[in-house]
Amino acid sequence: MNIATVVGIVFGIAILTVATFFATDNVAVFINFPGLAIVLGGTLASTFICYPLKEALRVINTFLTALKREELPIENYIDALVSIAREASARGKIHLEAALPGIENEFLKNAIQMLVDGYSREEIKEILDTRIEQTYQQELSSAGIYRTMAKFSPAYGIIGTLIGLVGMMQSMGGSVARLGPHMAVALTTTLYGILMANLFYLPIAVKVEKRIEERVILMCVIRDGTMFIKDKTPAPIVMDKLKAYLPPRRWASIGRRAA
Repeated sequence: MNIATVVGIVFGIAILTVATFFATDNVAVFINFPGLAIVLGGTLASTFICYPLKEALRVINTFLTALKREELPIENYIDALVSIAREASARGKIHLEAALPGIENEFLKNAIQMLVDGYSREEIKEILDTRIEQTYQQELSSAGIYRTMAKFSPAYGIIGTLIGLVGMMQSMGGSVARLGPHMAVALTTTLYGILMANLFYLPIAVKVEKRIEERVILMCVIRDGTMFIKDKTPAPIVMDKLKAYLPPRRWASIGRRAA
């Protein structure tokens, strides 16, 4: 479980709830189930119109992914690549083939398998670059869905408010005292739309995009490391070149396992 995401959502809801209690004597005025239905239903309807059904249904999986704790220890992969480069220089292709069963990362495993199978340097680079690009585009589309929802949500909030105002206008012939509560209920729909966009949809999109960037960096590290192994680059040079993908503050953790 990603603690930061959960804490952010819970803290945001708590702050808004406390502020609501202090802002009015009648908290029930903020409860508007028809308005919430308009915002959620309209946003989902427009999302299904914009995207194919298969992609739109990934909304739930994307949200669950944002809640998961996923650490990408790039330092460990650099150590592993340096170790493979060192052993490959000493023992050749035999070591590469023997190391395959112990590799869990599918991208790294496929890259080493291509080395074992004798692919040329150009072929390996082309294949790995294509896979990196495809992974980036496919994962980015998931974040794009939430950004689309963040655009639609405030718009449907305004639509719900306009619907509420129409109902308010119809009641103007009656008691004037009823206009205030009708106006408050109408405006809550706009509140729902803006709240959903900025507390859920946009933060989830940014969270997923950040994770995509980290994953792409890891894949680039694996790609370059594979190229260095193919070129039989000395292990110390492999380490120094791959360290460039990380900020200097993380360099100290590299090399401990491979040493």
